[in-house]
Amino acid sequence: MTNSQCCIIFSHGEAAGSVADGVRQWVADVEPLLAWAEPDPLHVDIANRTGRRDDFKPLVIGMPSWPTDTPLLEARLFWATSALYIVARENGGWSWARIEEAAENSGGAKVACSVIPVHTLRDVGRFGVPDGPAIKGLQAIEYREQGRLVAWRLVIES
Repeated sequence: MTNSQCCIIFSHGEAAGSVADGVRQWVADVEPLLAWAEPDPLHVDIANRTGRRDDFKPLVIGMPSWPTDTPLLEARLFWATSALYIVARENGGWSWARIEEAAENSGGAKVACSVIPVHTLRDVGRFGVPDGPAIKGLQAIEYREQGRLVAWRLVIES
């Protein structure tokens, strides 16, 4: 685990449309390093008892290509210095929250940063994640303010 200090800028908002619409808007300019999504379980054939579709990969490297006929409840997109969390609102539309690492003089919140290696669990029967090699170099960055976790994101160590 590596510890340091950094600045992060928080932003948030909401929009009309679906979570998938939000993902398409945010990835239009820059492809994410990683993407993760959670489908609406009411629209998933749960015959496989995992609550996931056989063709649905929740965590992907690069540009997501989730099935268009599966509504998403939430999605997370991860870039080299930022992360975005999109969640469906109960009354329609979606809300988003974004964190971005920034220069020290940016006016962002000063926080403690910890880099932690992530070891993904591959358990097709329980989580619907295909068996195979874990994502090499996967790391989580935690942002803490006075010891309290305020944000996190995933990166791939280069």
